[in-house]
Amino acid sequence: MLLSRFWYLFLSAALAGVIFLLYLATAVTNRNGQKNAARLLTSASNAVGWYLKDDSRTRAAALIPLVLDPKITKGLQAASKAEKLSELKNKVRQGAKSALASFREKQGEKGGVPFDALWAVDIHGRVLANDNFERGTGSEHFEMGGYSIVADAIHGWIRDDAWVFDGQIYRVVARPVEIVVGGTPVGAIIAAKVVDDSFAQAISNRTGSAVAFFAGATRVASGAPPSFDKAALEVHSADIEKLQQDKDYMEKGRTAARLLRETPGYDVMAIFARMPGEAWSLGAGYVVGHRQAIVNDPAEFERLADANDKKAVPLWILIAGAAGATLLGLIFTILEHTLPLRKFRRSVAELGDRKSETEVLKPSTFRGVYKKIAANVNDSLDKIAAKAGIDRGPADMESVLGPLPTQPQMSAFSVPKAGELTMEDRAPDSQRSTRKRSVPKSRPKRSLPKAKTGGEESDSAAPPESSGADDVAASSEPATAISGGPADSGPVTEVDRGSAAPSTKKSASGSDQGDAPLDEAGQWRKVFTDFVALKKKLGEPTKKLTYEKFKGTLQRNKDALIARHQCERVKFRVYEKQGRAALKASPVK
Repeated sequence: MLLSRFWYLFLSAALAGVIFLLYLATAVTNRNGQKNAARLLTSASNAVGWYLKDDSRTRAAALIPLVLDPKITKGLQAASKAEKLSELKNKVRQGAKSALASFREKQGEKGGVPFDALWAVDIHGRVLANDNFERGTGSEHFEMGGYSIVADAIHGWIRDDAWVFDGQIYRVVARPVEIVVGGTPVGAIIAAKVVDDSFAQAISNRTGSAVAFFAGATRVASGAPPSFDKAALEVHSADIEKLQQDKDYMEKGRTAARLLRETPGYDVMAIFARMPGEAWSLGAGYVVGHRQAIVNDPAEFERLADANDKKAVPLWILIAGAAGATLLGLIFTILEHTLPLRKFRRSVAELGDRKSETEVLKPSTFRGVYKKIAANVNDSLDKIAAKAGIDRGPADMESVLGPLPTQPQMSAFSVPKAGELTMEDRAPDSQRSTRKRSVPKSRPKRSLPKAKTGGEESDSAAPPESSGADDVAASSEPATAISGGPADSGPVTEVDRGSAAPSTKKSASGSDQGDAPLDEAGQWRKVFTDFVALKKKLGEPTKKLTYEKFKGTLQRNKDALIARHQCERVKFRVYEKQGRAALKASPVK
């Protein structure tokens, strides 16, 4: 299951990486959005300031025809010479007033510069006439000389300013009135434009910004692009209090970009700026806003994306990648789960089939966890048979582990060549009998190489003569001898299919008839005799096969099985396997 598990791990890591990148992209998007919003707001605030200055110059230039009007010049000249305005003839004042009204109407037409109020002020700052602002008309006490913009204008300067009247903000321009160009002014024309929603919308259309003007803690006008909600630019008293504590606003007249409102899906960033002139001292200013989209989680990317964004996604590549990953995962699952499971199911079904000769599973033919399950099934079958009083016979190494290789590179039970000594042979007799080979319970024993036929003799590491002894192995699933049966009398000799010599059969039958059991040395000598006899009968070479080598092989098998199964002794049986002599070893408790 290595590939499947690795694939699951890879997909999980890839998914975690994608989610990490999405959240990282969310944070980066919000951070960069705030930086961009700050830059955009700074540019927008500057653009609004430039617009206000340009508008003042435009309005001042638009007053030129009015300051040259004879009704205005003569009326202001007469008013400047009179000690009291009441001394002036009514005709003079009415002429000046009609000139102001006519000029305002013409400017209000399409293409002109609109004004909401006009004043004609003499050299003393007294109002000779006004239009659309009736307060103080005809009063001796109504004069405007106290305003700095008026004082500068009657002294020959062109000025602009912002006033606050009755909660309204006015953009004001003043231009001197001269009889002779470059001469002493005889008065000034003061023109004002109310900062209302139309004025703010004109600024928004020209600059592309959302802007709102406020006086005190009240918004008096606002304008914004169609996609921007002007209600988000509402100014509260808490916002004004924060401005009084903002060092940049108090010293530079403009704040840094700040969060104004939090709304679902986006935040409103804003920069506050003060109105130029006297209006600033009365708490008048303007705020420029920008709607900044906020990505609260990766799923909101889909909401923020438009049609062009979605078209830019390589959809076919993503689909192909997903399909390829799915197909690869299915292939790994089939190879490591479905196919091994089917094979195991077939083997178990064959084991339960009465017509089948299979008595045990072959763990070596399975992979992964199925190999261990097969070994556990074999152990369970042996235990069940033992409890039921059934002798399943000695376990066949090849029937458990499957076909054995003809010439393995290493064999735990190989018989050395003639003249060679194994480590077991070199050890003293006292040590040789006590050595044991530890065999893990969860893995089958290493198999013995099969015997070669006579025509396969060579100078290889495993000579043909030793191949018969190599078939002796400690089965991973040995048969349990039944109490009172032949296994209880120690190792026995048996030749399958009548292939053993007549003397072998006789000795075996004699043992069954109650003859005294042989000791271990005698039993092994008998097994050796039967084994050699069977090999000769089958035409296998026996020239180099000696009893000492054969005994060493049996001893190693015995030690291994005793160490693994904690049994008292081991019995060996001679039988014919696919036309060759072989041995089976079974533990006896």
